[in-house]
Amino acid sequence: MAVRKRKRKVAKDKRSKVPKKYLSGTKGSRRTRLASVIKRIAKLYREGKSVPKSLLAERMRLGKKRGTSKKN
Repeated sequence: MAVRKRKRKVAKDKRSKVPKKYLSGTKGSRRTRLASVIKRIAKLYREGKSVPKSLLAERMRLGKKRGTSKKN
């Protein structure tokens, strides 16, 4: 008899319940806004509707790393 391995749960953000890997590198209000955009995209996708390009662009913009000053 083969024993099946139990799959590990994906680590999720406590507030938004979105998987942490999609929010990494962001903090504060930017993180909250990114989570809400991801949820909106997911909802549209599940309903079979088309996802507007503006929404995808917003997700890219929020998820981008901000310019950091280089330390010597």
